[in-house]
Amino acid sequence: MEYREGRCPKCNEVMQIPTGRDRIICMFCGHEFSVEEEREADHAVCESQMQLLRENAASLFQDVEKTVKGFQRTEYESSFARYCSVQKENLKTLQSILNTASDREAAEREAAEIIVSSAVDIMQAHKGRIGRESLQLTLNMYMVTFMLPAILAIDNGALRTLTDEICKKWAETFKNSKIQAAGYDTLQSGFRRKLCYITTAVCEGLHKPKDCYELNLLKAYRDEYLLASVEGEVLVAQYYDMAPTIVKRLHKRKDQEEIYRFLYETYISPCVQLIEEERNEECREKYQEMVAMLQETYM
Repeated sequence: MEYREGRCPKCNEVMQIPTGRDRIICMFCGHEFSVEEEREADHAVCESQMQLLRENAASLFQDVEKTVKGFQRTEYESSFARYCSVQKENLKTLQSILNTASDREAAEREAAEIIVSSAVDIMQAHKGRIGRESLQLTLNMYMVTFMLPAILAIDNGALRTLTDEICKKWAETFKNSKIQAAGYDTLQSGFRRKLCYITTAVCEGLHKPKDCYELNLLKAYRDEYLLASVEGEVLVAQYYDMAPTIVKRLHKRKDQEEIYRFLYETYISPCVQLIEEERNEECREKYQEMVAMLQETYM
């Protein structure tokens, strides 16, 4: 016999309801009810939770800049746990919405619209083009490193389709801001393994050793210079968000060696030279140029 999740209209407890039954007795309170009553109860809960999300959406973006500073190797574990605790009620609201929605896809679109609209309000309140660009990067990082992983942590990824809808709406709303959802474990493992996806792929593609000079120098630059500032953290987070996908796509191309040589000559080698000359900020600009090019070309 197959079951689906439902809710008792009297005690509001979640229970497993056999498919094909017209009437059910609640295992918690003993109340007998019809399937139609249960669906009406779920609809009422979904609507009330959606309204609660609208009312509290702004709190999803509280302390954005302070929060993203916690995306560091030694702090991310505690920062993420603290974030999930602060956002516990909002995360429960999202879960409740999708657990009670009769049309889950429509509910996901509506919830994503509410979340992204709240981010739009933050952007519109920020004056100055340069300030908005910086804020946009910070919001992107906040979504990728905290909000989306927190949503994915619910029921072992049961809300994955919601995060996909949020990313889709985000890209439609904010120019040049394609984000992707990754789980907390994936992001945390990136710190542990000290990954440098593109540079590693380029060096391996050009038959350089795994511990080559270029790779070690750029890893040190990332850890000691880029991750020392919020702007650098944002850039690294954006890079980690898309780099694994790009590397997979490049591996499938017949001209991958030509692409790797282009990346090496155009970006990696110049960055190495700039680091050697202690022109760290110019290297950051070149690094950012590479990230933007890769995003536009291969994402």
